[in-house]
Amino acid sequence: LPPLPLLLLLLLCPPRRKKRRGGAPRRLPRRKPEPEPRHMDGEDSTSEDPGLRPPPGAPISRATTSSSPPIVTGARGGSGMEAKEDTEDPLEAALSSVVKVFCTSAPPNYYVPWQIVPQTSSKSSGFVVRNRRIICNAHGITDHVFIRVRKHGDATKYRAKLIAVGHDCDLAMITVENDKFWEGLLPLEFGDLPPSLQASVVVIGYPRGGDCICVTKGVVSRVVVTSVSHSHRMLLTIQIDAAINPGNSGGPAMQGKTVAGVAFQGLTKSQNIGYIIPASAVKKFISDVDKHGSFAGLPTVGVKWQCLENESMRRALKVPNDNEGILINAIEPLAPCAGVLKVDDVIRKIDGVAVAGDGSIFFRRGERVSYVHLITQKRKGESVTCEIMREGKTLEVDVALADPKRYHLVPVNLYDTLPSYFVYAGLVFTVLSRPYLYSWGSSWTKKAPSYLVQLALHGVREKEDQEIVVLNQILAAPCNVNYERISFRAVVSVNGTKVHNLKHLVELVESAEAKDETFIRFQLMREKVLVVETKLAQRDSKDILRRNQIAHDRSADLRSEAKGVAERIRKAKTRDEISQLLHESKANNTEISGIVFDAMDSDGSEALEIEEFFGHFEREWGFAKEMVVDLFKSFDKDSDGTISREEFCKFFVSQFKGTDRVSFIKLATNLAGASMGIKKQEK
Repeated sequence: LPPLPLLLLLLLCPPRRKKRRGGAPRRLPRRKPEPEPRHMDGEDSTSEDPGLRPPPGAPISRATTSSSPPIVTGARGGSGMEAKEDTEDPLEAALSSVVKVFCTSAPPNYYVPWQIVPQTSSKSSGFVVRNRRIICNAHGITDHVFIRVRKHGDATKYRAKLIAVGHDCDLAMITVENDKFWEGLLPLEFGDLPPSLQASVVVIGYPRGGDCICVTKGVVSRVVVTSVSHSHRMLLTIQIDAAINPGNSGGPAMQGKTVAGVAFQGLTKSQNIGYIIPASAVKKFISDVDKHGSFAGLPTVGVKWQCLENESMRRALKVPNDNEGILINAIEPLAPCAGVLKVDDVIRKIDGVAVAGDGSIFFRRGERVSYVHLITQKRKGESVTCEIMREGKTLEVDVALADPKRYHLVPVNLYDTLPSYFVYAGLVFTVLSRPYLYSWGSSWTKKAPSYLVQLALHGVREKEDQEIVVLNQILAAPCNVNYERISFRAVVSVNGTKVHNLKHLVELVESAEAKDETFIRFQLMREKVLVVETKLAQRDSKDILRRNQIAHDRSADLRSEAKGVAERIRKAKTRDEISQLLHESKANNTEISGIVFDAMDSDGSEALEIEEFFGHFEREWGFAKEMVVDLFKSFDKDSDGTISREEFCKFFVSQFKGTDRVSFIKLATNLAGASMGIKKQEK
């Protein structure tokens, strides 16, 4: 190009300087020479040139201490300013006190009550409180066989044991015996009052979706009395909008440095609705455990009520039209208030607190909750003062509170207990309960037999020990042929005698066998009848238990009373003591035979050698042992050389049938005394 255009081009477009790879050019500072690396071989890695050490308070980097690991900001337990600041952080302190709970449980099988369902594993949360204890949810450790806990930031799982459980309020207390677990753990403190609406709360726990600790934040949405899904009891709870997912249960909801509540449930098919148990309920649970060693439960009045907001109804009941008071519709027959309150009474005040027509009471400014909150603040056995109106007159009465379990004809829950059962001639009898009906699934009210559902929902208990006995299933055998399809029906009577509970049914069956009755008639609900021939039942009983792998013909609770008497008999020193124990047991002849067998079966093998067992007959009454053995073998033709508890009961009763109870006790006393080497005191 000509010189002039070239000059203009250079002025307008100057040549670019070549850049370094990785960004814009920069001037590097002059660096001092670093010391040559060397192997420390056990020497202190910080023994470097003092001139290369950073000044106090300066951040430590890899460039300054190449042989020392970096200090991670926020790591608890480190040294320097960082650790001090972290210790003062309330959230960091709470994180270290929250643990993960691992539980292996074995729920019972209500359809096959002599078995349990396969073991299941669950994970939940908990937190440390004073005296080396951990608070968690009851539903997280129900039916447990093994509990372990793990600290935040630790990989070790420590075995824990249960101290107390409160199923009514869904709380449990566990502890760890290993001292190493408690190193560095600080107990959390509880707040005094429920947080106000819109107050910020932080929920800490181990929900699903990961293995590490999780923190969610929200606000208090409302304070409400709601149903605890674990126990179906009403309890004051706090609703929050922080995320509460499976695994969060048992974790603390923190408000600043204190615990505002314990996460325990959420509302399905809704958004951001979770519930926590308030600190006041947790402190009441801990107080009960400290004083009594267990949680007494939540009491109830024992009445059914309805709102009283209709003006015409209020005028008919002669109640002032001030929207105050609730109407009593029904009273539980076993409730302590049965002789104090009456149907159509109107409860206007409880302990001086006015009850509105919708059943609510004043809680705090702008908030009302159900009157049930006043009741659950009390303990079983305590009372409340009620102001009522009866036929236009104002009265003041004291109403005692009691455990609602005594009112329920059908138990609502049976946590940590095994179902009762009795097997006779292949007929499996058990007790009706809500968990039994839950075997039909979440829609049990529609799928389970309607008459059993009605009993569960509306049945009223009239006696303390009253139960609904159900024919659960029939194990096919020749003695019950063509009965296979008759099941899931309540038992009304046995041989014309009304059945009160499962224990009573067992007594009626054994009494019929002791009287050598030919048939036993079971009257069932909905006009169904079963008749069993006793001889056929005795013939097939052993084979039925063997084929279905049933160790005992009845559950442990139906055997435990006999076991206790047998244990005391083994400790007796004279035959008079044995006789007195058998008289006090109020057992029939069959039960007495079982008690004697248990006393002779000291090692609990449930089977004794025939030769050794019947040697006691020879020593006591002079019978030839061989004669008695032959007699037993003719009675039990399938004998395998041993005699079981059931076989002995039937044999002993059959040989002395027609004997009155006093004489039978004398025979049993002498046999038990001979087996234990206690000499006769009289001929």
